[in-house]
Amino acid sequence: MSEPSIHTSADELVETEASVLRLGVKLLTFAASDGGTLPYCQYTAGDDLPGDYALLVFLHGAGSVGTDNWKPVRIPGPPLKRYLARHGEKAVVLFPQCAEGCKWVDVPWESSSHSLPDEPSTHMRRLMELFESKLKELPINRSRIYAGGISMGGYGAWDLVSRYPTTFAGILAICGGADTGQAPNLARLPAYIIHGDDDPAVPVCRARDIASALKQVGNTQVVYRELPNAGHNAWTPSFADETALQWLFSQRRNRD
Repeated sequence: MSEPSIHTSADELVETEASVLRLGVKLLTFAASDGGTLPYCQYTAGDDLPGDYALLVFLHGAGSVGTDNWKPVRIPGPPLKRYLARHGEKAVVLFPQCAEGCKWVDVPWESSSHSLPDEPSTHMRRLMELFESKLKELPINRSRIYAGGISMGGYGAWDLVSRYPTTFAGILAICGGADTGQAPNLARLPAYIIHGDDDPAVPVCRARDIASALKQVGNTQVVYRELPNAGHNAWTPSFADETALQWLFSQRRNRD
């Protein structure tokens, strides 16, 4: 049986700040220790449900950079909201925003490989501070912390989980790239990896290589979907049904 569609319909398009606000997100700004700021959106689902919140950090691609912090919600916001409501999930989703001219990870996207930078980028460092502040501020279920990202945000999601190798319960990485040398540290991380086989922006080998590297170190929780005849916007078919989101939110981090 196919999964129910979660395509964004015409009346749910989020191309303006007003339309994003209608989703119920809060537009916020985090003050970092370096004196800079990180704009972000926060969406909370299931306030009336018992228990602690799952936490998802979802990172946008290059098309959503700036200071108008509603933009990171445009693509993942509607399918995430619908999924969480349909399945009665209690969750907080953070959508941080990278500034114009900056990256979550300072590496060339056209490269076939990269090494995890010794120091996180400015915006990744600010995101890490935001992330840690939310863990202190909110009642978060520590076995249900997730990372996700598309394109530039896919790189960012891999960078984030690599800097917290024992924290995350799962990653959803769409058309991004990772340091395959980090695979031994991520041997217990469930990973759902999606990439178009005809991606002109980020080589498909980036997804193939990290999927293979994880499997080689004994990670048995890797799902790899290579989309035939698909270009860079692999997020469109990825959010066409609930498969990827259902997988992500079903993961639990074993603390033993």
